[in-house]
Amino acid sequence: MRYDVVVVGSGPAGFITALTAKSVYPEKSVCVIKEIGDGVIPCAIPYMINTMSDPSQNIMGSKPLENGGVESILDKTVSLDTAANQLSLLSGRKVAYDRLVLATGSTSVLPPVEGILQPGVFVITKSLSAMTALREKARAAKEVVILGGGFIGAEFADELSKNQGVRVHIVEMMPKLLNLAFDDEFCDAVSEELTKSGIQVHTGRRAVSIQGENGVKAVVLDDGTSLPADIVIVGIGGKPNVELAEKAGLLLSPRGSIWVNSYMRTSVKNVFAVGDCALKRDFFTREEVPVWLASTATAEARIAGTNLFGVRVLRQIQGSVSAFSTKMGNVCFASAGMTCRTCQTEGFRIVTGEASAPDRHPGTLPGAVPMRVKLIFADRAGALLGGQISGGPSVGELINAVSIGIQMKLNVRDLDMMQIATHPLLSASPAVHPLINAAHNALAKLRAARAVGG
Repeated sequence: MRYDVVVVGSGPAGFITALTAKSVYPEKSVCVIKEIGDGVIPCAIPYMINTMSDPSQNIMGSKPLENGGVESILDKTVSLDTAANQLSLLSGRKVAYDRLVLATGSTSVLPPVEGILQPGVFVITKSLSAMTALREKARAAKEVVILGGGFIGAEFADELSKNQGVRVHIVEMMPKLLNLAFDDEFCDAVSEELTKSGIQVHTGRRAVSIQGENGVKAVVLDDGTSLPADIVIVGIGGKPNVELAEKAGLLLSPRGSIWVNSYMRTSVKNVFAVGDCALKRDFFTREEVPVWLASTATAEARIAGTNLFGVRVLRQIQGSVSAFSTKMGNVCFASAGMTCRTCQTEGFRIVTGEASAPDRHPGTLPGAVPMRVKLIFADRAGALLGGQISGGPSVGELINAVSIGIQMKLNVRDLDMMQIATHPLLSASPAVHPLINAAHNALAKLRAARAVGG
């Protein structure tokens, strides 16, 4: 078999790459090779436990690929011969290509904990059958321990707390939950919301062993605390799945991702890489960062799919702005760009601005909730470096305004003069909009500092 474009992997990155390639190059034959036949939408995996009445609601079907004229092969790619432009599959079939895109994603990692491989310990996988099995065990469990306090661990904890009669513990070795995405005050608010739901949070702690014979009984922490457990869920993160690329001789980054340039081209001619397996660079420092997001993956996919047969559009990934959003209990949290903690580590001199207001106006309207905005700017030029927001559901889209502001290199004055659409039922008052007022607060600090400095 031979195709003009072959994509290995059918997650968001592979999916969008194939559809983009077929749209931009309709005359080309495009094929996706996928290893998992019942793949699911990664971001919604925690909500398969309770929020979804049926786990199959989260399945990532192939219908859009079929409708877009993209062929699919259900098989595992076992080797890549870049000299012959050919892939070998587990079934024995060979697939030749003109252009190849590796979208092999990432795999969950297991911490070095005694007993981690015994029955009752679950890792997060992108398979409907695997997550359905986890759902059944989780809904029957009365004691659950989650290892990892990043987004996936915290979201699983929040979702599991909706089960009747369950006690949930979340264990995180960092000093705060969501420590890499938020500053302390927002991290503390996340822990507060989880605690309100009955979840017991253990930060600054790590698991040293999982006790039990033929099934989990308890998790022992490094301070000697023993947490009873019927099941353990591991959500400490993942690592790029680069085995195929490494064996084929593609250049890897220092952290073990597939090296790519700004157009997602690898070190080998006609081979591209997108998504979690591909190198990610920070928007500001250009250093390699372990940030794997579906939004970043699909942006990379559109760039690769458009420029497979030559640079058609002068567009490139300038770096990851690390835009996140989530919901814990009844409060939504979102962040984009750098935190104060990151700025301090990297040596950025900054000024912050903060503001709060109800997300509807007047604030006495039914459903109005407090919205809090924190913005971070460079203390000289006033360039927007990052933002963090908490509040109601509108937080999920407001952080996108911060994200595009970072990408478009807006400064504090731009945001202070921002013109916005408002409506009493949809947004904060234009007179006290927290995004604008946070910028205004930071601008006032900058002006005061300059006045003092003469």
